[in-house]
Amino acid sequence: MTIQNYGTFGFLNPGQLPDEPLLLLDFGIEKRQAEPYDFNNNDRDYDGYLFQYTFQGRGIFERDGISSPLLPGTAFFSLIPEKSRYYLPEEEPDNCWEYFYVHFQGPAALPFFRKIRDSFGYLLSLPSDSVPVQMWLNLHEDMGKGRQLRRYEGGELVYRFLSSLLRTLESPAMPGLSACVEDSILYMKEHFSEHFSIEELAGLKGLSSAYFTRLFTRETGQAPLSYLTDLRLTHALSLLLNTSLSVEAIARACGFSCGNYFCKVFRRASGCSPAEYRRRYGG
Repeated sequence: MTIQNYGTFGFLNPGQLPDEPLLLLDFGIEKRQAEPYDFNNNDRDYDGYLFQYTFQGRGIFERDGISSPLLPGTAFFSLIPEKSRYYLPEEEPDNCWEYFYVHFQGPAALPFFRKIRDSFGYLLSLPSDSVPVQMWLNLHEDMGKGRQLRRYEGGELVYRFLSSLLRTLESPAMPGLSACVEDSILYMKEHFSEHFSIEELAGLKGLSSAYFTRLFTRETGQAPLSYLTDLRLTHALSLLLNTSLSVEAIARACGFSCGNYFCKVFRRASGCSPAEYRRRYGG
């Protein structure tokens, strides 16, 4: 994607409503290259929700001791203050990081934020032509031509953004999938709680495991076992946060062979045990 214009826009909110549910504070499209750009979200004069999406180049996002690249098509979603950091790598002078960000506040954002964080994590993947990305690109273009937001329109835009973001994440468009891969994804979603192997899934389609894995990976960008494991982990997160089921019971309900294996997979994916995750985020 080629960015034509850069710049940020800020908004004054006169407080027409007490405890306004959503407030758009500022948003913009920026590029950073060969310059100091490093923010610690636990120690800065800045608060509220921050969503930042990469178009080109790369940045780094750190949380819980883990550094993750912010590549094209990925975003981070933070509630500041929090113990996280994002920055432009200093050792890459040719790297030009292009991104858009949106900064907002309001109590109505919290349910969306919790749902997205619990289900999809701190880093998100979105197509550049998806609704939650395109709405800010279109607004940026309109603002550059002199558009002014009407009263309460900023909050309306934030609500539309959060709704479309959650909808896109929950039901990502995957155009061009073969019938075999589409059917396999549907089978995984309907049967993830059952014990079956990728070899058995491939056999249902009359394919070898090796060929099925290559086909699935080529069309979705993710290996079938990884896709299935992510489905199981997503459901496990929901059970950890919303029920009192034991770790062993959650493992069985999500299709893992046993509690020990579930704990190993969960720790590898999240950096902590299921019990620790429940203590941190279960409320």
